[in-house]
Amino acid sequence: MGTTKQGIKNRSKKPLFNVDVVYIGESIDLKKTQELLRQYSFLNRDHPLVLRLLDSQYAVLTKFGAVSFWNVGERLKKQFLAELKPCVKSIKEHYPYKEKTKIKTGVGVEKVTFDVVYLTEFNLQKIKIISYVLSQSVALERYDEEVEGNLNELGAITENLKIKGKPLLQERELLKRVGKVFSVKQIAVAHLSLFDKPDEVWESPELELLYNRLHREYEIADRFDILDEKISFLSDNAKLLMDFIAQRRSAFLEIIIIILIAIGLIPYLIDLIRYLAK
Repeated sequence: MGTTKQGIKNRSKKPLFNVDVVYIGESIDLKKTQELLRQYSFLNRDHPLVLRLLDSQYAVLTKFGAVSFWNVGERLKKQFLAELKPCVKSIKEHYPYKEKTKIKTGVGVEKVTFDVVYLTEFNLQKIKIISYVLSQSVALERYDEEVEGNLNELGAITENLKIKGKPLLQERELLKRVGKVFSVKQIAVAHLSLFDKPDEVWESPELELLYNRLHREYEIADRFDILDEKISFLSDNAKLLMDFIAQRRSAFLEIIIIILIAIGLIPYLIDLIRYLAK
């Protein structure tokens, strides 16, 4: 099942690759994929996972839910995604998060632009590095949009709290919103922690240079920092709502206790009134 770097270079004679990256779900089970999709050739067993679908046509899978297609037609894409479906968590038919680029091989000097990546040679390690960074970009777009949507929702609630002293929603709905916020934070932090450099980068200065060039071109570090700040701000807003809910419950319990005490005093008041009336 394995394929050497030389083998992939010999089989891949096309000098130009069209790479399409799509976000398909919350996560992909790579181990299950290897067990289920045995009809394809797996070029490695680690992350990201590279499969040869047809000659000079590849799919690269990441744990955080993005798939990169190299020179794969639409019909084969749909077929492959249908076969991959059992291995994907929270899969949807259509996600709007995509990246496209071209890879030109066999050039004299390597260079990275937003539209084209120029490579001196084509090999498995470079497929992994390029697909990994493009997948990071797509995943960041997905998390940023979801976090931004949560910020807008909570922003309206906290603004109403500030102006009117009460939220727009009932407690149950508030708790649902808070739970959604913490769920988004948990998923984002857990999956984005996979954004560490691949092992190949640490072992090769050439691959590290390629990785760093791609990171700069797609502004991965800056976008990650911005997303991290948004998640922190979102978490602070969620904690504010939790404090508000806790205070409201505490005030409600205090009222209940006062009422119960008052009810308990009624018989004594009645006896006192009767005694004074004698």
